[in-house]
Amino acid sequence: MNVFDFALKMELDGEKYYRTLAENAKYDDLKRVLEGLAQDEQRHYQIIQLVKSQTFQHIEADPSLSNIQNVFASNNKKISPDNIEVIAKLKDEQLDVYRAALVKEKESVELYKQLNEKSEKQEEKLIFEKLMQEEEKHVDLIDNIIELLNHTNEWVEAAEFNHQDTY
Repeated sequence: MNVFDFALKMELDGEKYYRTLAENAKYDDLKRVLEGLAQDEQRHYQIIQLVKSQTFQHIEADPSLSNIQNVFASNNKKISPDNIEVIAKLKDEQLDVYRAALVKEKESVELYKQLNEKSEKQEEKLIFEKLMQEEEKHVDLIDNIIELLNHTNEWVEAAEFNHQDTY
């Protein structure tokens, strides 16, 4: 398996993960965010395909990639989209779903970072660096959504507690 095949598989698995969560979400705003993340994973897949077909065709297979499991294909039952029982237990609570997605995105960043550090070829390093940056954008987005949702849970409407953060 070469870096392209690994990255393509991971992006497809990420898209499937977010689409499954979106299908099971009962809140429209949560569904839209999860569908947007799925579309981003699909866009990443298309970018990798384009690069693979036009630029870096000479990259050889790396047998060590066959032994690495991508974060969306893991058997982690806590947040696997294939485990409908676990999704039901989330009870479509937005914070729980966002937190589960945040864990996957952070794992993606860390995995691409490790692969980047292990790569000896400059072309591979560029690919992993770009994918890491894209996944970091997802981390920031989801983290901001969680923070905003937490503000609504912590809000107290009283003069003595009116110490608002500036945005």
